[in-house]
Amino acid sequence: MRLNRNALAALAGGAALLVGGGTAVAAQGDGSNAARCEARLAKIAEKRGITVAELQAKMTARVDAALANGRISAARAARLKARIAQGAVCRPLAVHALLAKGRMLRSAARFLAVSPRELRAELPGTSLAALAAAQGKSVEALEAAMVAPAKARLARAVATGRITQARADRLLQRLEQAAARLAAKTFPAR
Repeated sequence: MRLNRNALAALAGGAALLVGGGTAVAAQGDGSNAARCEARLAKIAEKRGITVAELQAKMTARVDAALANGRISAARAARLKARIAQGAVCRPLAVHALLAKGRMLRSAARFLAVSPRELRAELPGTSLAALAAAQGKSVEALEAAMVAPAKARLARAVATGRITQARADRLLQRLEQAAARLAAKTFPAR
């Protein structure tokens, strides 16, 4: 499936702050996912100085912009708007996986010295590893470049005490595995 950056951006506004505030909020509440999600949205809205309804309106506007730009289909826009209206935008694993994939692709583009748009144009029918090999670069270096920004963020999170070193190590291992899979993936031809 092709990465849809604007659909991702619709959720990224809320998800970006979820990373920082999620741990503290998860310790509160009754333990249900819905309650934690509502608390996270409230915390994000509070940090931005807006109401939850205004936050949801901004997220909906991003979905509308993605639809208007032709980045997402009408069906996907409807699904995203329904999730926003229901307050069901907190699907941490899915959101974080999409964010990580997008960041890894941007890092791969920098490593390959192309713009993200040029990378998207070159990928159909090939893999990131093949593009790196064509430039005479190693797959290991590509994977390391794809993980480097996340590795730096994890180091900062450990340094500030937001997460433990053991958790950072587990997350980094998962990201390295994801980078290896993404590098080897042959993207479908259009």
